[in-house]
Amino acid sequence: MKSFASALLLAVLSQWLPAAAAAQLDEEMPAEAKTYVSPEHFAVEFRVGPYQPDMGGRKDFQAFFADDSGALFALELDVVAWRVPDILYLGAGGGIGWMNFEGKTIAQNGQKSSETTSMEMFPLNLVGVLRFDALARQLSVPFIVTGKLGYQWMNWSTDSGGRSDASGWSVGLLMGGQLGLDLDFFEPSAARSMDEEWGINHSFLFFELMKFVPSKASLPIGDLTWTVGLGFMF
Repeated sequence: MKSFASALLLAVLSQWLPAAAAAQLDEEMPAEAKTYVSPEHFAVEFRVGPYQPDMGGRKDFQAFFADDSGALFALELDVVAWRVPDILYLGAGGGIGWMNFEGKTIAQNGQKSSETTSMEMFPLNLVGVLRFDALARQLSVPFIVTGKLGYQWMNWSTDSGGRSDASGWSVGLLMGGQLGLDLDFFEPSAARSMDEEWGINHSFLFFELMKFVPSKASLPIGDLTWTVGLGFMF
């Protein structure tokens, strides 16, 4: 009986001691360690949306590509320059994108032929970024508001039947406003795991309105359009 009691006591202690040690360690851990969030230095955004230049009233684009709206695929990387924790940050970013339009070549008689005409565009931009995340971090309202202002260089080229026709650059002002949905609210445990394992502080879905205004000396291929996408803070 004594040996049985000793074995039972040993089994209980073997189960209880690790849990007790963990609880004691958790009690002794500083509060800031329990709520640790890795530093935020960058944001990256992947986006897609329609794009169809208005050409400043000219009918060139509509004549060839009236039924084609892109789409625009783009990537942006922002660097955090100044941060007010859980309120806002000010940063600078750069983006690159791609879009392609296709239509039928118009013959001299004004009729569309069987030959394909295409126009390819590669937008490159530099922007200043002001992102407000106080709603999400301070008030538990899962929205992030962002404003952007910068400059864009749009490389464009056209070809007909595989033959290069023309190419050039359109440069001008780029403006954007973004509303993001913070995904941390829906899976907080997953968000914590991503931060601990990958250094990804936050993830968000977003809707963004953007406006490209080329200079008067450039081909007028600007547009007021929208994009949707997925972003990460890390």
